[in-house]
This record gives sequence, structure tokens and C-alpha cells, in this order.
Amino acid sequence: MSRREAPPRAPIRRALIQVRAATTLAHARPAYAAGLRAAIGTVAPLLLDHVLGFGGGIWISLAGFSGALADKGGPYRTRAATLGALTAAGAAVAGLGALAAGHPGLAIPLAFVVALLCSLGRAYGDAGASVGVTVLLILVISLGFPSAGPADALWRAGFTVVGGVWAMLLALVLWPLRPYRPVRIAVAEVYRAVADYADRLSGWTRTGAVPNPIPVRAALETARAALATVRRGRSGPSGRGERLVVLGEMADRLFGNLFGLSDVAETIAPSARRGEAQDALAGAADALAASARAIADRIEAEEGMVPVPAVRSGDALRATLPRAHATEAVGAAAAEAGPVAHYREVAGLLDRIAQYADLAAATAAGLNDGSPLPAIERPREVEDPEIRPPVLAPLRAVLAPDSIVLRHALRVGLVTAGAVALTLGLGLERGYWVTLTAVIILQPYAGATSQRALQRVLGTIVGGVLTAAIAARLHDPLAILGLAFAFSGVSVALLPLNYAAFSVFLTPTFVLLAEASAGDWHLAGLRIVNTLIGGALAFAGSRLLWPTPEVDRLPGYFGAVLVAMRRYVESVVARFDDRSDAGGRALRAARRDVGLAILNADESLQRALGEQRGSPDELSSLMTLITYARRFTASIAALALSRHSVPATGAGASGGEASHGDAFSGDGSHGDALVPFARAVVATLDELAAALAEGRPPAPLADTPAPADGAVPPLLRGRIGRLARQLPTLHDAVDRWSRRSGPDERTARGDAAPAQLDNSPVSM
Repeated sequence: MSRREAPPRAPIRRALIQVRAATTLAHARPAYAAGLRAAIGTVAPLLLDHVLGFGGGIWISLAGFSGALADKGGPYRTRAATLGALTAAGAAVAGLGALAAGHPGLAIPLAFVVALLCSLGRAYGDAGASVGVTVLLILVISLGFPSAGPADALWRAGFTVVGGVWAMLLALVLWPLRPYRPVRIAVAEVYRAVADYADRLSGWTRTGAVPNPIPVRAALETARAALATVRRGRSGPSGRGERLVVLGEMADRLFGNLFGLSDVAETIAPSARRGEAQDALAGAADALAASARAIADRIEAEEGMVPVPAVRSGDALRATLPRAHATEAVGAAAAEAGPVAHYREVAGLLDRIAQYADLAAATAAGLNDGSPLPAIERPREVEDPEIRPPVLAPLRAVLAPDSIVLRHALRVGLVTAGAVALTLGLGLERGYWVTLTAVIILQPYAGATSQRALQRVLGTIVGGVLTAAIAARLHDPLAILGLAFAFSGVSVALLPLNYAAFSVFLTPTFVLLAEASAGDWHLAGLRIVNTLIGGALAFAGSRLLWPTPEVDRLPGYFGAVLVAMRRYVESVVARFDDRSDAGGRALRAARRDVGLAILNADESLQRALGEQRGSPDELSSLMTLITYARRFTASIAALALSRHSVPATGAGASGGEASHGDAFSGDGSHGDALVPFARAVVATLDELAAALAEGRPPAPLADTPAPADGAVPPLLRGRIGRLARQLPTLHDAVDRWSRRSGPDERTARGDAAPAQLDNSPVSM
């Protein structure tokens, strides 16, 4: 349905969907400890100022609250560097803002330059984005309070330094986050994601619903990042760190085998499935889910031992199968070739899964004492330490003319300068709230900006009403500080769950802390009005200044998925007879690359759905493409795992590298027999990726040659047949997308090549 043909009620329905998305709670736990620490860091300076009357408590408090939000845990060295940079930069902009406040000729250009530089901090990932946004917010607040002169500006900068040091003292000395706690939680979440995947695999035996691997891949990447951060922050390895690395590796192996197992099981035609065998498979999946959750609990528990139930091997499944292979239909079609052989392959995969689960449980058992790994538990491959790039390398990388980071930085700079100019020109009371709102809401993508704006506005309105209700009854300064303590702690604790909930309690916190001394309680309503103005400015900036609709970037992300799948196919066939550790590492790396590409494409599709104004059916072809990309990847993984179910032949059995001139090198092995088929698959995937990039329909799908009769075992023939049956669906999805959005339409829209961006969330 075209945009003009959308039914009249479509805007209402889209609005309800956006409200529901903005108020949905994330699958996370409230950060109680972080909230309590933030409350102490925020209110303690104000309480001290109330007793001693030195007059700078609000700036110390602001720096303390900012430091609490910027501290994400991890290694002490990394946290100290982040908080130190925040303190130095915050003090500098606090002083400059005090001098420029009330002088449009200074305030407007200063706001533009600082906003531009702070937004370029996204080039340095989460830490850079968090520090950049927080420094910009300190500048905006300082611009809202003119100083009496240079001495006052210097005092303001000094108080900000004191607040930063107070935040560092609280975070690193008095109440440090346990350095391995974030990593424990991240690795435990991987095992819980694996457990959820196993649950869905068990449910598949009854409902036929295929498990979604994206949550597992996302959890794995989060754990890898946490492990890398902690390792780089220490002078050398530790026993606890090594065990967490091994646990992460075991989770990846568990997922890889389970991922392939799901496709092998699905290969068996419904009419050929055996009831007892399906029940045995479901029971094994349920046992794995219970074991994975227990391992996750054991990883998180820093005291005591959590019992881990045993994982079933494939013996129960084998017991349901006939002893002899003669019962299999030798001449069966490829779609139903050898169901018993497939069940036997599933049983073999269950054996390997049980071994990895047992090893993970044993490794987690020794996690709390931090002792080094026994030799048998040590990882067989060790990553070389990463060479740190030059400090300015990430910044230089995002200064290209077509860089989304650079465009977003310019957008933030112009919107910030415009907001400052508007508030100064109109003389808006507490106008810095307008600028604060615009800075916080503005995101690199239009859809993300719209959702953040909705969350901010909803939260501020509810928080404003709450503040007004409190103001009618409360006037005692100490009682106000007590409520500010509670609200600041709750706001930070709720931030991981939902930004709107964070904003609900942030509003009374700021009104109570920054404005209670004015004795003017109409400020709660004023904040609501200013928030609406700031939200409108951010929304206009995202739509008018280098708008980057997500639908324009979708083809690039989906093309990357097709290219990654092509490389995975090449790697599997080239190393099919390679049983070496190096071969296994290469295949896992290729599978991981596909998983990351699918994760990026799925997130891009979600953003596009949020921006979609017409019918969601316009994106249905890409929904099909990503669904079958996951299925196709699972089929490739099943083909890779079948290496262990057929005898190794040829020189590749001892390990070897593929030729650099050709991805496939023949030696008379099973892998050699797969080469014609693999070349056809690679050519098709390359053509589909090129069609997406060029905005044209793909060439007609060519026949995919199957290996000659007797060249490969029936098991491999079944794997190949499944891949061949999935290719037409991928081809059809790309064809439908390109015909829905042909070259002329894409040129008229002015499409640009997609670019990657770490869209780190901002806070405050």
C-alpha cells in the first residue's frame, strides 16, 4: 500500500505504536547501587553547602551527578581516564560559559564550537559519546547563569573541578564498582540468551517456530567488548579474567553447535520426523536451557555454589533410532534424504554440546577463588594483544565529507547554537532548559530522535506534574534535599529500563536542586513548556539538517549481510576437510561476521520501521530477506558442522590454508565435490549484493548444480539441497525490494551510501 493510500486511521495507529515503544521497559535490572551512589554524589555537596554556606554546592553537585552518569564501571584505569577527561573539560566549559553568558556574540559561536567538538566524541565509542554530551550539558547550564566577572567564572570552574574530584573519589575509592562485575553480568547474559535459544528450540518440536539467534549474538558481542575493556585495563592476565575468557569462548561454542543443530533438525521433513526422537531432542534442549541458566547464576554469584544440572548427551536420542542404517531410504529425495542419518548427526551435536556445557560449569565453579586455569581448561587459542591506534586516528576517520558522525556533529552544533540564539533573543526564562532538551534529544538518526523526543516530553510532563504536587506542600530546605536524594537515585536506577522513566524523576530532581532556592514553583510548568520547545527544535534539526532516513541505508546493511554469507560459504567449503584448530577458528570468525552483519541489518530495519509513514508492507521484502538470511546462515553452519559427521579425506584433514587466488582448492575431498555448488551460491550472493547496492533488479537466478551421485554422502546432499531451496527466496526478496524502489526513485531521493556509526545512548 502506498503512502497516499494509507487508511485515515494510520497516523493514529503509528502514534500509538510510537508511544508504546517509548514506554516499553528494556529487559534489564534497575541499577540500584548506581542510583544510590549517584544520589550521594549529587546531594552531599548541597548538604555541605547548606551547612557551611560556601555558595558553590550546585556546581559541585552538577559535576558529581555528571560523573555518576559517566562512570560505566570496568577497569580503574579506564574509568579514571574517563572521569578525569570529564572533570577537565567540564571545568573549562563551565568557566567559558560563565564569561560568555548574556553576550550573544560570544555565547552563540562558543555553543556551536563546543557542541561540534563534543559530538565528534562519538568517534571514541561509548566513553567518548558520554563525556562529550555531559561536557556540552555543563556548558549549556553555565551559559544560563551569567557571572559577575572573571573571578566568578574562575570560582565556577574551580567548583566544577572539586565536583569532578568528588565523583572520582566516590567512584574509584569510597564506592568502586567491582571491576569484574560488569564482565560477570555480560558473560552470564550470554548463557541466559543461549538458554532462551534452547527453550525456543524445544518449543520448535511442538510449534515449528524457528529460534531467533540475534539476541545471542548481541549478548556475545557485549561480553567480548566487556572482556576486552577489562583486559586492556590491567597490567597482566589474572585467574578470574582467564576463566571469564574461557566461559565466553565456551558460550560461543555452545551457541555455534546449537545454531547448526536447529537447522539440521529442521531439515528433517515433517512427515519423516519420529515422535520419540523429537521428544528426546526437546528433553535435551530443556536440560541445556536449565544448565545454561544455572551456569549464568553461578557466574554472577560471588559467594556460594549454584548447582548445575547435567546436560543430556545424544544417547537418549540414539536409543530411539534403529541400529542399522539399512532402514534409511537410499534413493530418497534430497529434501528428505536419510532422516535417521540426520537424527544421528543431531545426537552427535548433542554430545559436543554436553561436553562444552560440562566444561563451562567446571570453569565457573572455580571463578570466585580467581585461581589460574588448570592446563586442561586453558583456551587453545590466545588472541594477540591489540595495538592501540594513535589517539587522533578515530577522529580522522570520521572527518570524511560523507561521515554520519561529522554530519551529526554539525547538526548538533547548529541546533545548539540556534537554541542559544532563540533563548537569548526572546529572553526566555530558564531558557537553558530549551537547549538542554534539544541536545539530549537530538540523535544521529531521525527515528531515534523522534523516540527520544517522545520519551523526554512524556517524562518531563509527568515529572512536572509530580513536582507541582510536591511544591504545594513542601518548603523546608532539608526536606527538599531529602526528596532530591530520592529522586536522583531513582532516576539513575531506572535509566537502564526506560529513558522516559528516567526523565520522570530527573525533572523534579533538577527543579528541586537548581531552582528550589528561587522559591518560585511555577518553574515546573515552565520546564514543561521549555522542554516542548527544545523537542521541537531537535525534531526540526533532524528533519532539515542532513536528514538521513534509515530506509536509504537499508540496502547497504543488507548487502553487507549477503557479502558476509558469501564469505562464510567460501570458508566452509575451502576448509571442509580441515579438522585443525586454525580451521575451526576461521569458521567461527566467519560465522561471527555474518552474525554481526545480520545484527546491524536488523537494527537498521527496526529504525526504518519506526520512521515508516506508509504501510509496513513496503518493507516486507526486507523482513523476508533478513528472516531467510538467518535461516540460510543456520544452514551454512549445519553444513560446517557436518564435517564432523563424515570421514575426513584429502590433505585438508591435517589443516591447510585455502589458495589466495581461488577461495576453493580441490584435492579430491568432500570439499572438492562441493566446489561447483559453492561457486554458484557465491555468484548468486554477489549478484544480489550488487543489485542492492545499485538499486536494480538482480539477474535471473541460475540453476545451482548439485554434486554428482555418489560424490558426497546423503547427509551432505541434504545440507546442499536445503541451501539450494533457500536461495530463490533470498533472490525473490531482493527482486521485490528493488522493484519497489527502482533506480529512478532512489536517485530522486538522493540516496547516499550507508555509513557505520556507534549510536551510543546519551544520558542526563
